[in-house]
Amino acid sequence: MTILSLADKKALILDNENSMARQLAVRVVDKPEPPIWMIFMPIFFVFFASKVKAYKKGLKTFADHYQISRSWALEAAMEAVANDHALDVDAVLHRLEGIPEAAQAPYRAWLLLLAEHYRRLLVGRGESYPALVRSVYRAASSYLLFCDNLGKAENILNRAMLPGVEGEGQDVDAVMDKMAGTIAKLRRQEAAAIFVVGDENPASNTGGLRE
Repeated sequence: MTILSLADKKALILDNENSMARQLAVRVVDKPEPPIWMIFMPIFFVFFASKVKAYKKGLKTFADHYQISRSWALEAAMEAVANDHALDVDAVLHRLEGIPEAAQAPYRAWLLLLAEHYRRLLVGRGESYPALVRSVYRAASSYLLFCDNLGKAENILNRAMLPGVEGEGQDVDAVMDKMAGTIAKLRRQEAAAIFVVGDENPASNTGGLRE
């Protein structure tokens, strides 16, 4: 078995999170649909093209922003493993500006849970991301329990941030619920792909999410 370096494992984790972010984006960001009459009058489709361009840019922006805290958590995990010391998520908190006081404790709790997950993967064994997950969690039920706990922590964080979010409360609630439900579904799909019944060669299974 090839022994991966910390940098290699970090790259696998980051690739998987990037894939998750893109999958989430296409499911929660509304895609513009042209009126039927535009199909028959192509000249007007030119104007619609600008909306499509903005949509594609919006997908990337969503994915990039979704990844910011996760990349910070991964950096904290890398530092902890590389230097053999405890996780220091408080250093990440100092990088935030303007986060509401009521959200600081929920953010720290969510960040610590995520960073510990990354730390465990970084010391896991395997030649692929699915193999690392299997080496740490052993069974889909254990992995999904972590995902459920992470989802609950993220929901608490989002609710704590809610007062600072612009928009109608009902609309914001709907977006949060849609994101939470979508993430949970994607994680179930991911677990099903990673923990394949009867997989005799775990390291050869790429698993994960398909784009």
